[in-house]
Amino acid sequence: MTNTRELSETNRLVGTWKLKSFETRTSDGSVLYPWGRETVGYIIVSPDGYFCAAIMGASRKRFPSQDMKGGSLEERASAAESYISYCGPYEIKKDKFRVKVEISLFPNWVGGYQERYYKIDGRTLSVSTTPTLVGGKEVVGYLIFERV
Repeated sequence: MTNTRELSETNRLVGTWKLKSFETRTSDGSVLYPWGRETVGYIIVSPDGYFCAAIMGASRKRFPSQDMKGGSLEERASAAESYISYCGPYEIKKDKFRVKVEISLFPNWVGGYQERYYKIDGRTLSVSTTPTLVGGKEVVGYLIFERV
């Protein structure tokens, strides 16, 4: 049974949120932009308990063909390297939410959980990740979203 505070937090988090900024930081404080400084994306938190995230570099190169599988191996690898998505049911506990990943571009996340710390201030949602291995470095992601 969900307590009143959790229900209230769920109601505040429910909605569509547009990404405004995304950076990662290493343990030594270095700031990295895995998909460039211009990153776009959305998260959707549904009232029926499902979460979906799609985030990509804003300057991804288009394929020369309209065939979704028609790009060269290098073009397809570049497209996958500059994009992440994951979806599944979520739960909220205090200042974090947890998604049981059912679908993800990164296959290793499927079947596991992705936990995110969050804070809502008006129309702004600040999210930070748990430490994640990216490009051989352990980083924490910091994302800022605005309610759509």
